Amino acid sequence: MCITVLNIRKSKGGVKMELYCCQTHVGQGLDEFVAKTESYPILTELSDSKKLSTKCNYCEEQALYLVADK
Repeated sequence: MCITVLNIRKSKGGVKMELYCCQTHVGQGLDEFVAKTESYPILTELSDSKKLSTKCNYCEEQALYLVADK
């Protein structure tokens, strides 16, 4: 069983969803984002300092990408 923790924040424009993904799970993150928000995500590469302290939402690997809506 896989449990995914999403970072969902409320902002002025509504709910903001962020997924941190490693190279292996970036496709899964993009698919999940589209399925849950029904909108196009923005894929950005994390800075070197952010990569060091951030784990993938799907496994314990170092996150390389942020899938978010703005």
